[in-house]
Amino acid sequence: MIFQFGEIDLKNISPAIGVVSNEVKYKPMSRGNEYLFDEEERERSFGEHLVFYCGSSYITGVAAGVAVGVVEGLQKGQNLPNSRLKLNAVVNACSKRAPVFGSNLGVLALMFTTSERITRYVRDSDDTLNPIIGAASTGFMFKCTSGMRACLGWTLAGGIGMTLITLTGQVHNFLYRSRIADFDVRSVMSSSTQSS
Repeated sequence: MIFQFGEIDLKNISPAIGVVSNEVKYKPMSRGNEYLFDEEERERSFGEHLVFYCGSSYITGVAAGVAVGVVEGLQKGQNLPNSRLKLNAVVNACSKRAPVFGSNLGVLALMFTTSERITRYVRDSDDTLNPIIGAASTGFMFKCTSGMRACLGWTLAGGIGMTLITLTGQVHNFLYRSRIADFDVRSVMSSSTQSS
């Protein structure tokens, strides 16, 4: 049933207000978010990547620094006579290590996000080579003032590390995503009835 008010044809108005034509079929989404524009669906913005990578890297670095600080504080505080002094040694070691680890990982994430995005714009393609180039250039920038050997080592470590991470993701997509995407209940039901 199509309602009409004067010259306004309600079937042309957005279905969000509750007017749905019988001839329009809507498919529910299988998974994921809905976006108004196709460009939004393809990627997160640079700012979203930057905030996510820097924040999660900083928190991870602080957690690693606390773990290293606890071990270091317990080792230094073994010979102290008082439990308060032992606790103070642990707190001092944590406050020494945690901010340094956190800020170093945060800066690495900032460099990686920026270099990956620059690589994407220069190459004008969004594929798995961009994070590899971004990680290698991050290693280069992070240790470029420490000499040629350290710079080359960190460049190779960044590139090889991100290559392994990217290959792991590609293998996972190949092995598991195709099975999930092609899953159909009717095919399972028909195969179970044929086997019995």
